[in-house]
Amino acid sequence: MLSVIIVIAIIVLSVILAAIGAYVIIHSSDEKDEPKRVIDVSGQYAVVVRPARESLTAVKPSEASLRSWLDTQNLPPEKKEELIAQWNATMEETIRTIDEGDKNGTATYRIELGPKGKQYVKFVSDENFITREQIRNHAEILPPYVLGCDCRLLPKQPWENPSKSGWKAVVPSHGSHYDVPDWRQLA
Repeated sequence: MLSVIIVIAIIVLSVILAAIGAYVIIHSSDEKDEPKRVIDVSGQYAVVVRPARESLTAVKPSEASLRSWLDTQNLPPEKKEELIAQWNATMEETIRTIDEGDKNGTATYRIELGPKGKQYVKFVSDENFITREQIRNHAEILPPYVLGCDCRLLPKQPWENPSKSGWKAVVPSHGSHYDVPDWRQLA
């Protein structure tokens, strides 16, 4: 009789352990399906990166703000729509460039100044580069800067050398602030 109770206890214990094992296997596979966060390696330590869209929308004006300011200007409606469309396209291109850079490990970028943007963007030149860390902390340094701006963010390639002096970092001019132009201008 005692041996039968021991055999039954062993069988019950085996079933319980098998159920726990199945539970752990099922729930651990759910954790593997979660997308991994993109990591920005900056200096010696790696930090989880704030998404580019979130960083940019926090510091750039909304479409409603753009529209309300453009309504105060004497512009035809089609010109207003063109400026807003160009602003949104530049924002999306900047976000796409940073997202692709986060995926492939790009740590430095450069800003290509267009003919219109050179008039307004004085805090950066063709020889300057910005880092992903600067972007994380100061997304205001990313294009677009003013309505009608034709500046673009591009990954900085190691083989590019703009001049004999080489690349220069964009440095804040007033403590930790950059001389980014006010967006309420028309390029």
